[in-house]
Order: sequence, then C-alpha cells, then structure tokens
Amino acid sequence: MLKNPAVRVAGGRFHTGPDGGGHMTEGTLTWSSAGVLRRLRELGAGLAASTGPGGTADRAMGEALTGFLDRIAGRGSGPAVDGIVALPFLVHGMYSGDPAAAEPAAMAHVLWWVSARHLDDLSDTGPGAFAAPGADRDLLATVGIACHLSATVLDQACRDDPARALTLRQELSRCWHRAISGQLTDLATTAATATAEEVMAGYRGKTGAPYAMAAAMGAALAGCRPAQVDLLRDFGERFGILRQVVNDQRDIASRRYEDLRNGTATYMVVRYLESLSEQERAVAEKLLVGSADSAAARDEFAARLTEPGWLRAFAGTVKPLIDGLHATVDEVGGVAEYVAGLHGLIEETVNLYPEFLLGSRG
Repeated sequence: MLKNPAVRVAGGRFHTGPDGGGHMTEGTLTWSSAGVLRRLRELGAGLAASTGPGGTADRAMGEALTGFLDRIAGRGSGPAVDGIVALPFLVHGMYSGDPAAAEPAAMAHVLWWVSARHLDDLSDTGPGAFAAPGADRDLLATVGIACHLSATVLDQACRDDPARALTLRQELSRCWHRAISGQLTDLATTAATATAEEVMAGYRGKTGAPYAMAAAMGAALAGCRPAQVDLLRDFGERFGILRQVVNDQRDIASRRYEDLRNGTATYMVVRYLESLSEQERAVAEKLLVGSADSAAARDEFAARLTEPGWLRAFAGTVKPLIDGLHATVDEVGGVAEYVAGLHGLIEETVNLYPEFLLGSRG
C-alpha cells in the first residue's frame, strides 16, 4: 500500500523500511504501519459486508474507512501515517520492552484521523460540500467511526480489563473535546488577525489532542501509573503541535498553497507577519489577501516565507519545543531502544522538509 510501510528504529534513527512484518532483533526494532492499515482495511471490508443489526451504518462506516485508506495510499502520505502509528508503539515499548500490545491504540489513532480529516475537508470546502451527492451519508459514517468504531476497537482489546477499557474511552472522549475546541479556535482566526498565542491554542487542540491521546493510550496499555500517563499525554500534545508545524511546511514545500489560498492562520505565517514592521506588514497582508485568487501572489508570499534569514529565525522559535520534547524523553527513560526510537521520531519529524531548517541543531 505504502512505498515503505514498516517503521524501523535503528541506532536512535527513525525511518521507514521495506518489510511488512513486525519483529524485534538486536539493535533494530520494527513493527508495521502496513500491518495496522491492513487490520483496518480488513475491519472496513467486514463492515462493508455487514447484514446484521445496524448493517446500514456498518456498511457506510466500512466504505468510508476503505475510501480513506485508498486516499492516503494515493497521496503518498506514508511518513504522516508512520508517525501516527509509531507513537503509541514507542511509548508502550519504552515501558514494557514489547510494543505489540499497543496496536489498538495505533488503530484508534488512525480511526480518529479518518473522522477528523473528513470533517476538516468539509470545513475547508465550505457550505457547498454539504450539498454534494452522498454528503449526508458520508458525514453520518464519519460520526459513526468517531463515536462507535474507535470505542469498539478499544473495548475489544480490553475485554478482560473493564477498568482499562474505561481509561481508554476517557482518553478518546478527552481527545474529541479538546480537538473540537482547537478546531473552533482555528475557524475563528485568520492569518491577518491572529496572534501566535491564538494559533498555538488551536494547534494544542486540533493536532495536539490526538497525539496526546495516542501517547496516553500507549502508556495506559503498558500498565503505567496515572502520573506517568499524564506525563506522556503532555508529551504527545507537544509532539502533535510539532507535527502541525511541519504539516504547515508541507503545504509550502509541495506548492499546494492551500493554507495561503484560504488565509489560514498557520504558526509560520503569523510569526512572519509579527516579525515585520508596520509598513512591511501592510505589503505582506496585501499579498496574503491576493493569494486567494492569484498564483503570482501565492508564489511571492511563499518566496518571502522561505527566505533563508527568516527560516533561521523561525527555526529558532520552534527550537525550544523540539528541545523540550527530547528532554522529556530523557526524563521518562525506560527501555533504551525505545527511548532512542522516540528521539528518532522527533528528529525524523523535524527533518521531513530539511529546507525549512527545523532540524538544524545549532
């Protein structure tokens, strides 16, 4: 499905490898993003063929899930999916030495993104999206995946441990509550009016919350104490913020410029505007407004946003976040291979687009 589906950590470096199975060998830890996606595809196929009670809802959810998996394969979203899948496995392995039992958390994390990305696409497209053929069915299927299917996966994983099942359900509920809050904050801001603090508040919810959930679930499934779960939840939230910052850069690196077209208040754009003098900002804001309809305006604004001096300055503002994540991993400690794996995951994330200089460790 994905070009390089298996996640591998070797010598503290996180990268993708070609094999589809999960195993552990001396000095090298592997598990399979493709394996998690395969399990989800099997789940989707089973739901799509359902004829029992609730079969209509099952079939809609199964088709929505399968469609999502097809789309991420077509978009080349392997690195993004690897990061989604990897976090709960690494957290669990750090405490237990054996990450396999974190698979339900990885599945729930992917299912969360199935729902969230569909809802995000609807909000980006605007009112017309709700009038499209099949839109009502797709929306209800997405709600079913968010509210029912994710919880079912977690419940089945904890059939013999109701207390742990409740803990995982609470993590799922907390994630949705905070993510909705973050998304509403995002919808209420524009690049020209938002502050960097407001953008971060939105990121903390809309992307920080699901990664917080994934890390906390990995810790809970490993049998960690509540204080340890809290610490890993906070780590996951901050890691999710970093992932959002990098995702914003993907929009520029790919020249899709969707955020520029929409006037989205990304952290990078808002920080750039805040760095300018009043006169310079007026010119930049005019270009940003023009980006809605003008390819030339988008190209010009992107060129300003990727000027090396500014990129170095922006990397400096993100460095405390990156350093703080590494410090937390060292503080938590645990099984050395998985500690190295979490460090590697952070470094892999900041180096996805090296031209943006986030990986510079100056």
